[in-house]
Amino acid sequence: MRAGMRMGGGGGVQFTPLTKMLLMFLVGLFIVQKVLESFVGFPMLSTFGWMPFGQGFQPWQPFTGWFLNGSVTRAFFDWLFLFFIMPAVEPMFTLERLKRFAFFTYFGSIIVGFLMVLTGVVHINGVWFGIEPFLAALLVLFGLSRPNATILLMFIIPIKAAWVAWGSGLLCLLNLLDGRSLASAMWLAGWVSGYVWLKGGMSGGLKKMLLRHKQRRIKQRLSTFDIIDGGKGWGNTPESDDTVH
Repeated sequence: MRAGMRMGGGGGVQFTPLTKMLLMFLVGLFIVQKVLESFVGFPMLSTFGWMPFGQGFQPWQPFTGWFLNGSVTRAFFDWLFLFFIMPAVEPMFTLERLKRFAFFTYFGSIIVGFLMVLTGVVHINGVWFGIEPFLAALLVLFGLSRPNATILLMFIIPIKAAWVAWGSGLLCLLNLLDGRSLASAMWLAGWVSGYVWLKGGMSGGLKKMLLRHKQRRIKQRLSTFDIIDGGKGWGNTPESDDTVH
């Protein structure tokens, strides 16, 4: 999922202020985490990562696990992904809409992941953490908002953004079916959250369903009426008046 990529469209990658602020925030969190772990000896992962039930789980962990990092390599590729995709997403939405997108993805992925755990769809075999759900949602947001844009996978292979978005969703689903782990569930939960937000969110989707239902009822009612030909009473002859016969 973290394969190298570059967005097409000309102009190269721009290091926007929002991207810079986001990356500085994530790098800062990484430094704080590693200092506390390495120099203070504080168990960051077992305290703030999402632990299995009965093995150190705490209610805040699904919310704090998002902001933890693993190895330097894993964190670097997450940052690299953001470096390339955020400047491509920013021009398409206002800052307020991006904030709503981030909150929707954050809470949506946690709720979906939690439901999968409670229903036994997935199992927590170890601690979960990371911003991967947000990365999956960003890929959906870019790919389906600019479906004809070009993404260079591994910086070489040109593929339409829409194909990458749908393909990533398929990979998330297959990964979940293969391992049934919380990590795979959170990837898919992030993808689904991004897709639902892009389509108008839960309220927007419900409104569309209601509108379609109303349209079908109106069509059914109109189909019961007969169209009556008014004949010569519509001003087709000089003798006609303004009376509808």
